[in-house]
Amino acid sequence: MTGTDTDYRERLAAEAKRVRDSGDLGRSEPLIRLFDFLVERSLDGRIPREIEIAQDVFDKTHDFDGMLDASVRVYIHRLRRKLAEHYARAPGDPDWISIPLGEYRVVLASPPAADEAAEQPEPPVAPPKRSINRVWLALLALALVNALAWIVYVDRSSGDDAAVRSNLWRPIADNKRPTLVVLGDYYIFGDAADGIVVSRLMRDFAINSREELDRYLMLNPDKVGSYVDVNLHYLPVSVGRGLRSLLPIVNAATNASGERPGVETMSDMKPEIFKAANVVYLGFLSGLGALQDPLFRASGFKVGDNFDELIDKATGRRFKSDWGVVADGKVPQRDYGYIASMLGPTGNRILIIAGTRDPAVAQMAEIAADQEQLKAIDAKSGGGAFEALFEVRTLGNLNLGSSLVLARPIRAESIWQPERPSGAGNSSHPAN
Repeated sequence: MTGTDTDYRERLAAEAKRVRDSGDLGRSEPLIRLFDFLVERSLDGRIPREIEIAQDVFDKTHDFDGMLDASVRVYIHRLRRKLAEHYARAPGDPDWISIPLGEYRVVLASPPAADEAAEQPEPPVAPPKRSINRVWLALLALALVNALAWIVYVDRSSGDDAAVRSNLWRPIADNKRPTLVVLGDYYIFGDAADGIVVSRLMRDFAINSREELDRYLMLNPDKVGSYVDVNLHYLPVSVGRGLRSLLPIVNAATNASGERPGVETMSDMKPEIFKAANVVYLGFLSGLGALQDPLFRASGFKVGDNFDELIDKATGRRFKSDWGVVADGKVPQRDYGYIASMLGPTGNRILIIAGTRDPAVAQMAEIAADQEQLKAIDAKSGGGAFEALFEVRTLGNLNLGSSLVLARPIRAESIWQPERPSGAGNSSHPAN
């Protein structure tokens, strides 16, 4: 069959529509534009040149140089792979669309025999330049290694028995459930303005997973092909320091259960875990994930313009970190640390050890293991569920100390039930 045969063209057009409608090409606009362009030119019996594809599909200028810019060849390679993956899912299709090696056109052919396909491997093609700055990767790796090192080397057999008897740790020591330390990590994605080269890493508090990035792209189609998943998470460096302080006392508090505490990142947490285990969260306030909504429903605080600011709901008083103010390391600055203890949805216990920024997180981990500091919190919180706020003073990366701003009971009613619409009536809940 030839490209001028009417029946062939109709079958090619029909098969192209089936492939496109299947969704197997993904949501990359440049890739879909390339597919449509090649189908259109092939139906017309014309084979475009590389520069024509670069200009008509990828909006390249007239001075496009294929020797320096491999974007067309890279996308042809990606499209060829997408088509192969599509037909791998539907091996019984009588017609297959393929891109002949070394050509810029699509053809309709019968499925290749297995031995024939094996004999004709695709030649190596330069991989997509979806590169990431090596400095960023080094920093991310350093943070992860820092955290994991503390997990490996910390002496888990030690612990302060007096601190375990505090209002913070006693509910876990008295609870026979397993305990899990959850670290507040962050999902980051890449920004590839041209759809190929990742020029920077992005963090958005509203996008905390690959699935949430997909949902965001569905609502913001102009970012499709630009915002890309690069399968990266990072841990704040303070989490590693904080683990060194926390793990001994967590181990001491869980001795009665006979099980060693586990360590997990928030991004890997499944909702059902919050029902099955006691949870000790360590990280930034902005990294609370699934714990954020129930905590701030119970708390006397709400988040301000961002997670660097907490606002007292009753008085309107604001507690804002100075982190956003550029300093030269010679002017003292201020962060805020936060510790809370509350009931989980099944009677388990959830502890929050957090801060607005790194100095506060590390300081709260030390306080959570300090008998005298915990006594001061107990004296003001009154027992039961509570929250405590600390002001943490810093000078550059140096922690100058902290002071307890307030400690108080937090709301007694159940925080795990969905909030009722206005006017839906009230019900009483057991105290926690």
